[in-house]
Amino acid sequence: MTNHPHDALFKASLTPEAARSLCRAVLPPEVAQAFEGAEITRAPGEFVEEALRDRSSDVLYRAVLGEQETLIYVLFEHQSTVDRLMAFRVLRYMVRIWSQWLDDQEGRPEKLPPILPIVVYHGERTWNAPQAFEDLVELPAPLAGAKHLVPSFRFVLDDLTQFSDAELRARQAPTFAAVTWIFFRHAYDPDRGVGVWRDCADLIGELANDLPEQSGPLLQLVRYSLLRDLGTSDELREELRRVGGPKAEEVAVTAGEQLMERGREQGRLEGGQRLLLSILARLGGVTPEVEARVQGATEVDLENWAQRALSANTIEDVFKA
Repeated sequence: MTNHPHDALFKASLTPEAARSLCRAVLPPEVAQAFEGAEITRAPGEFVEEALRDRSSDVLYRAVLGEQETLIYVLFEHQSTVDRLMAFRVLRYMVRIWSQWLDDQEGRPEKLPPILPIVVYHGERTWNAPQAFEDLVELPAPLAGAKHLVPSFRFVLDDLTQFSDAELRARQAPTFAAVTWIFFRHAYDPDRGVGVWRDCADLIGELANDLPEQSGPLLQLVRYSLLRDLGTSDELREELRRVGGPKAEEVAVTAGEQLMERGREQGRLEGGQRLLLSILARLGGVTPEVEARVQGATEVDLENWAQRALSANTIEDVFKA
């Protein structure tokens, strides 16, 4: 499960057809053209989970060009500060993808499939970090002749902050993806609010006119907007009623109710964490490792551990199976 509203919306909107439109927008035309007739599919879920287990917002696609498998790795960055070592992070992920790919093959292939790394970014500032890995390696003057020994590659950057809404629309992406990219572009703009919805009324109307098939995407957009202050619940209900009638308005109501329930669940979880930590403190010092385990526990785990802690002599006794 993704841990950030940006991640959830990004992953839901980047369908294979959206990935094709992304390639069309950011890759050189002769490279993007190769994918026009190719089938693009998401890599198997277990492969992505193993290779990218700490990157819940990343998506890996595969395409077969002729008889050659090609991997398209899309890494999504939504942080407000630019990562100066992004090229190094991308290299690490690419190596992990290749390692997993090799483990999945019968025999030992002599060559690896190409990986096209794309970083989609939106934040409070323009991206200004190196896109080429070799720019991260500083060679002292005596080693200037060894530059050819430094790994050489670069990732493709899609900085959404550098495009207008019209330019994002012109990518000919599926409607859900187009709205998502526009919402991301304005996510750090406190003055836009529900105005983003009004500017996208025609696109959102397309989704609303295809209910119930598009209820999932509309729910994602409403949840994201409520979490990012792109309109209040009442404003979003009004906008959806205007472009899609009562059925579309109900999507906003459902999203609001789901967020309220999630908030109640989170409140219960945090209360259980605080209670357990206070009980554990009486048994000795609570280490960062113990605290991290409590913070990552389920509500059921917390209840079981709290019951066990009432009669335990040490913190270790609480976590014994």
